[in-house]
Amino acid sequence: MAEKNLESLIAKIVKRAIKKELRKLEEKNLSAVTTQETQPLDAVLATFKTWENEADTDEIIDNIYTDKTVHLHTKEDAELERKLKELQFRQELRKDWILFIVRDVVLFPSTVIFILVIAAYFVFVLFNKL
Repeated sequence: MAEKNLESLIAKIVKRAIKKELRKLEEKNLSAVTTQETQPLDAVLATFKTWENEADTDEIIDNIYTDKTVHLHTKEDAELERKLKELQFRQELRKDWILFIVRDVVLFPSTVIFILVIAAYFVFVLFNKL
């Protein structure tokens, strides 16, 4: 479930970053900028402009990572990436703490108490027969 939340957060961050970059670009600069694979930026932007109309956002996100389109590294991108890494770290830390609490605080002591109760019962039964 946490992976689904993380995926939706990544999709929202990517969508927000693309919208921000689209606002920054002007029509006169579109012809000068091309992708790394000689695909014109106009075709890539046409795909992104129809993003809101399409229902399958997973396919678009996959295309973003596989097409290797224009990489515009800005302070906003670095900040979003830092926040994403921080969120992933917190998520891993939370998962580790939950596993620690369940395994080391609940499961092991309850197992030890159960074994001691069984041993005490057998000792009690043994002394009552004598």
